[in-house]
Amino acid sequence: MLAQQKRQQREELILSSLDNLTYATREQLQVINNLGGDRNAQRILARMEKDKLLLATRLEKKIYYLSNKGKQIIGSNQGKLNKREVVHILMRNDLYIRLGMPADWKKEWPVRWGENKIIADARFKKGGEYHFVEIDNQQTMATNIEKIKKYKDLSYAIFKQYNHRPTVIWCTLSDVRKNKLKTLCENHGLKFQVY
Repeated sequence: MLAQQKRQQREELILSSLDNLTYATREQLQVINNLGGDRNAQRILARMEKDKLLLATRLEKKIYYLSNKGKQIIGSNQGKLNKREVVHILMRNDLYIRLGMPADWKKEWPVRWGENKIIADARFKKGGEYHFVEIDNQQTMATNIEKIKKYKDLSYAIFKQYNHRPTVIWCTLSDVRKNKLKTLCENHGLKFQVY
């Protein structure tokens, strides 16, 4: 009975991870849920897929997401998924892992100040300071420039209220875009990192 309880607990943790992440690769679930080696992680996920707790689609590799049964088990209110956002979400997950899986990571987080609003792909605090994440895989550079201008304004507001400048963390697939983002952030006086 103890083995069954441990298995159920592990499955619920994996389902909860998928609820938070939306989509994930085996490697991402393996790291986030500490599933051990590749073979063990594949075995666990294959069993969960067979039991219809999660579903998978294939891009370059298998991508997992919650089934209706999995959603019911953990009480998820996750709505209809948009498969066009898979790459964007996987990039955000990779950055989440790379940044040490911050405990207060919030995805698609709206930030309001004065009359302004921006929706960061994620936000978290580190050392008491705000960090905002932007995933750049589909948006135009014109959209990025507008976001950078808003982050400059937000940076002043946060400095006034919390006495620190937030860090904007960009994740992009292209070296050309990486260099453009660095230059734009520097020109606007932002505290930033680009991956």
